[in-house]
Amino acid sequence: MALRRLTRLLGRSLNSAHARSPAEPLQLLAAWPEQHLSSTGITVLGSTVGAAGNSTAAASGASATTPSFQANYGVAARQLQNDLETYRVSVVTGNLRGAGTGSAAYVQLIGSHGESDKFVVGNSEDEGLTRGSKVTFDVQVPPIGPIRRVFVEREKASCTATGDGWFLESVIVHGPNGEHYSFPCNAWFGHSDCGDYEGSLERNLLPLVESEALQALAVQAQPVQVAVSGVAFPHPEKVIKNKIRGVNMKGFGYGGEDAYFYATGQNVFGMGVADGVYMWKEQGIDSGTMARTLMETCQHMVAAGCEDVFKVLSIAARHVESEGVQGSCTACLLTINKESGKLQSATLGDSGFLVVGRGPGSSVAGEGELRVKFRTPQLEHEFGCPYQLGHHRYANSPADAELSTLPVVAGDVIVMGSDGLLDNMSDKEMVAQVGALLQAGAKPAAMAQQMAKVAFDNSLDKQRITPYSRAATEAFDMVYSGGKPDDITVLVAVVS
Repeated sequence: MALRRLTRLLGRSLNSAHARSPAEPLQLLAAWPEQHLSSTGITVLGSTVGAAGNSTAAASGASATTPSFQANYGVAARQLQNDLETYRVSVVTGNLRGAGTGSAAYVQLIGSHGESDKFVVGNSEDEGLTRGSKVTFDVQVPPIGPIRRVFVEREKASCTATGDGWFLESVIVHGPNGEHYSFPCNAWFGHSDCGDYEGSLERNLLPLVESEALQALAVQAQPVQVAVSGVAFPHPEKVIKNKIRGVNMKGFGYGGEDAYFYATGQNVFGMGVADGVYMWKEQGIDSGTMARTLMETCQHMVAAGCEDVFKVLSIAARHVESEGVQGSCTACLLTINKESGKLQSATLGDSGFLVVGRGPGSSVAGEGELRVKFRTPQLEHEFGCPYQLGHHRYANSPADAELSTLPVVAGDVIVMGSDGLLDNMSDKEMVAQVGALLQAGAKPAAMAQQMAKVAFDNSLDKQRITPYSRAATEAFDMVYSGGKPDDITVLVAVVS
């Protein structure tokens, strides 16, 4: 327990520094000011590490700076060092004209159980972030679990600096137990030396999806265009009892507690769906307001050119909180870099999307068997209780979202929806619908409407085997059949 307290106390203080070099993970700990140790109350560690269970200082009359405490502190430091895990991190700068920078960068690993400090990279001539370079270093951090994302920040250059733009290709991380993570970036930090590109000085990088289907693509970065449409309509009982209707406009819509958006900014496309929890109605709260506010904020951010999907979700969630909006909702967002075809996604709850495609070299009307190239997971605490943002103390945060990066190419079709779609149509059904609609030459608007109609019909069929009935059968160990009437939202995006 004392060691954990020391870890927390020192971690809190060490994190107050902006960053540290990866070559000196314990130098700050070894050189920690003695007067600071005393003032923070870490002298109590002597009673834990020392013998007899009494305070070393109290038993001997010694101060916190005596050799007896220093010896005990040294033991604790060695124990803390043994608890650290080693990660090998490689920072790859692109081989483009002007890609290198004379400025330093900071890299931080964020895992499922915690995060590392920010480590300085490129702060010396030997480790410079030059064009086409790969800087590799080892860092030691407390156990943080599987890596969820990597935060990268480039140091702000002076106003007179030239060539400060940096093109980061990727960050590669090897974990202590043989894990391998790839975090593609392919973006500029700051102003480029050529092409007049301007990029943010900080980015959240998401892990590349490494499924067999995506590995088979082996695609290079290539420009894409996206045509999209969406539709939402409420639960049938809401229509009958409350005369509620769906509202569907270009770029934004809602039905019941569901809401969606799609938008295009400079070099970026984005879309998302949120599903408010209806049961808050019993307390006089309309969760649909939260879903709509969240999606409207995301729409504005994407239209302003923000490609960082984690930042979009985080800022939108903070805006909802600052506005005092109550309730809770699930959320699923994605952005696509239109120059490279890189898709980033953040999923929180049981809303989600599928990427359907044929593989390398295919076109929308191409040959080859359609298949699901990627599918978001459904994040649930238990059956019927999905992860959700909200105002209550049990709500999840954007940090709990499932984050992914993958390439999309011409011919891919993205089907996104709330659980009203995903609970009532299987992946196989959706792939079949996409194939038939493409064959008929349908546009995204017709495709979204047809998918929503099929989901609606399935939801009212009490004999049909649906994803919802299969999950309920497994959860309750009883045989269930039929669909699940619900608000239904569908977005269909066709990549070309």
